[in-house]
Amino acid sequence: MWDKGDYIARCIRKWGAHFIQTGELLIYYQGKHTKLEKSRTSENLKMYIEGTIFPKLTGHIKKDTISEKTCRNYMHLWGYKYDERRKGVYYDGHERPDVVLYRKEWLKRMFEYQKFMKEFDGDMMDIVSEPHLPLSMSRVTTIIQ
Repeated sequence: MWDKGDYIARCIRKWGAHFIQTGELLIYYQGKHTKLEKSRTSENLKMYIEGTIFPKLTGHIKKDTISEKTCRNYMHLWGYKYDERRKGVYYDGHERPDVVLYRKEWLKRMFEYQKFMKEFDGDMMDIVSEPHLPLSMSRVTTIIQ
């Protein structure tokens, strides 16, 4: 499929343009099936990844589907660490003393910045109070991601 040349590329572009314009796949009634089903695109892509991409990334030729253990071994090789925690949702060191101290300092800074920010109130947060600032100060806007 991936080395069929210009003809298949033109067909794919035509099918894509038709799908974008109409939201429907082209149906060919010769054999009463769509050309897309016949091409087995996902199967060909899988074979391409397993036969070309996977060997380039790992340096190994793929013989069968890799097992979970093989996957873990590769992830370990790539720098990942398998760890199973049962403590709760957060297990990233959020209770370490340095993290707790940083969080307290961060909160103090935020409360200082709050003097320079607009305040929103009401059920729909539609009541806006502007900060009372000296001319030399500028308003602070919080951007939350």
